[in-house]
Amino acid sequence: MDNTADKIIHILTPVIGSGLAASAVNMQCKKMGITSEALSDCNLFEFAQLFKKPLAIFAGEKIASDIINQIINLQQYP
Repeated sequence: MDNTADKIIHILTPVIGSGLAASAVNMQCKKMGITSEALSDCNLFEFAQLFKKPLAIFAGEKIASDIINQIINLQQYP
């Protein structure tokens, strides 16, 4: 099964391409002080909030908001 970072990359790929998506996710995780493998439900909301502004630069506010909602919805609720 894909990890959380892979799922986010899958969401981003149609918008910014797979290479840029992978690089962006890895860079944001690095800024958070974690590896992409450590990205999980416990830090997914923080990732999404921090990632919104840079994503809006590449994709625009509307698309960024839609993608951020998709990312937040990856969170598994008990």
